[in-house]
Formats: sequence, structure tokens, C-alpha cells
Amino acid sequence: MKKLLLSILGLLLLTSVTIAEESEIKKYNFYWDEVPVVCGAPEEIDRWANDKGFTPLSLSYGKEGGDPDGVVVYIVVYYLNKSNGETFATVTTPTGKDVCVIFRTFNLQLNPEIMEQYAPGLNL
Repeated sequence: MKKLLLSILGLLLLTSVTIAEESEIKKYNFYWDEVPVVCGAPEEIDRWANDKGFTPLSLSYGKEGGDPDGVVVYIVVYYLNKSNGETFATVTTPTGKDVCVIFRTFNLQLNPEIMEQYAPGLNL
């Protein structure tokens, strides 16, 4: 299962920027890599997130081949700690039993133009 999630993570890194074809990888000199992740049961990830003050901020779907009409192959949830600007994201598969934390970051800075346009009055 861990290898499957790591494989999906590699796909995530490329499809999250709408890259679907091998020709795109060559065109932009991208390469596949292995990224360390930490995984656990969904309830354990939720417990850790709650203990650390994180709230789910968004949920999105990775689709087969990077096609917006494709079958869902992974699910990404992005979390935010509103009090200190920490974030983390998880990835899982629709049939997966585990969830993997793919990154944790600090000192979140939001693009003011995006905030002004899409979220007037939102204060994070």
C-alpha cells in the first residue's frame, strides 16, 4: 500500500500542475523522483491534526491522466492552522486505507491579489 501511495505521490507532483503526457515531462525537462512521506490511518492523521490545531481548508481530486474528466485516482486535503500559519497536505486513494502527509510548511503567505479577488474580508 505504501508503494502505491508513493507512486500516486509522484503522479500528484506532476498532475497537480496539469501535466498529463510523457511528452510534457520531456518538453519541460521534468523527472520522476521519490519523496519521503509519513502515513497513517485516517483517524490517526485526523487526531494529530486536531491536536496541532489544524483545520481542513480544501479538498481536491487528482484525475487519471491529468484529465479533468478522468477517473479520480487520488484525493488531496490541504490543512491550515489559522493561529500560526502552518499548513500540511495529505494524499490518499479512493480505496486506500491509509493517508499520507506529503508536506508540512510554516509561515504561510497568501497572494494578496487572490485574496482580494476571491475572499474579501477573509483574515487568515
